[in-house]
Amino acid sequence: MLSEKNKQYILAFLLVFILFFLQFLDFLHFAFLTNLANTWKEKNFYFLQKIAYPFHRVGMMWNLTAKLEDLQYRYNEAAANSIKIETLEKENQELRKILENSDRNYEQTIIAAPVISFAQSFVAAGSQAGVKAGSAVLYKGTLLGLIEQVFEKQALVLLLPQMIDTGILAQTSTEVKGFVKGNGHQILFTEIAADAKIEIGELVFTSSQVGLEKGLLIGRIASILSDNQALATKTAVVEQLVNFYEVSLVEIK
Repeated sequence: MLSEKNKQYILAFLLVFILFFLQFLDFLHFAFLTNLANTWKEKNFYFLQKIAYPFHRVGMMWNLTAKLEDLQYRYNEAAANSIKIETLEKENQELRKILENSDRNYEQTIIAAPVISFAQSFVAAGSQAGVKAGSAVLYKGTLLGLIEQVFEKQALVLLLPQMIDTGILAQTSTEVKGFVKGNGHQILFTEIAADAKIEIGELVFTSSQVGLEKGLLIGRIASILSDNQALATKTAVVEQLVNFYEVSLVEIK
């Protein structure tokens, strides 16, 4: 067995070796060891280089991993900002299209974003913004529905296909009059005189009535359900040219 004195020599040697090695790796900076370390490194450079190489590789990999994580974070942040910018740009374009109509009364018009929640149609504006029940919800002059219920910061929209118990007066571009309502899935142009001439593709607009502007586009005739001359009236299906669920901004007036 080693004597106590030999153990102390070995421990001292190991300590000096560790200090030199750490000095060589630039992990320590002791001025009094610099000259000794430099001299020793010159004599044992290749030996130390072989020993230190794996440690340098580990340090490089560690730094590279940290840089990659930082780049990944910056990339995710940039991607999120890009999505926000694209959304704002799209809303800005839609807003510009809406405001390009010069005959618009800005004091009575509210711009809001559609909000879809649990299969119900809302707009992100309510009583705080001055929204009132019965107001028309429009997109570029096309009537999408009416405000049914108003909350503080949002309002429920009754879309035209959902107008089962109510409806609006309407007429075609050739002034054929009728009544527009919904069946839960489609927009129907009803109460059309049996002898009235309507054609597929003909546009349908709002007619004069209390609380709703005349001349708002509703859609176009897609098909005629009842064309039996024995009946007093006939019904047509109206195809809407704008989908509430696909626009980014609407008008409320």
